[in-house]
Amino acid sequence: MTSGRLVGIYAGESESQENGGKQMALILFVEYHATFRQAASYLMDQESDLEVVAQGGSVAEGREKLAEGGIDAAIVDIPLPDEGAEEMVRDLHRANPAVPVLVMTHIEEWDVHERFLEAGAAEVLPKDVPFREVLAAVRRLGHQGQGENATCGS
Repeated sequence: MTSGRLVGIYAGESESQENGGKQMALILFVEYHATFRQAASYLMDQESDLEVVAQGGSVAEGREKLAEGGIDAAIVDIPLPDEGAEEMVRDLHRANPAVPVLVMTHIEEWDVHERFLEAGAAEVLPKDVPFREVLAAVRRLGHQGQGENATCGS
């Protein structure tokens, strides 16, 4: 069950904002641990071309924020407390492959990473990487989403 706005965002409507000549990549961050999510979001917001515009702590909250729309990329933590993160990634990818998803996890098993890549995640990063690697991935995927969204549905 999706709202019209969710379908619109999935169809490639982006509300990316201009910032000093640079286009801001608008990010959804779904992460169970509020302290980590808020701290990482704060650090991303300090970047001139990134803005976390929506946050959630569960699959249900992530889906709710997706319905609000206006994102260029998503970061999804696994596992999430209410399960279903893999299906959320799959649904987002099916509805709009132009919105790339970065999966972050502490799980080291390659088969889990592979399942999320097969579900449509653009990348999977372990949570123990330096934050500069997270920023690089978010920046790359956020701007990739902008470029694809700019042509999608036009």
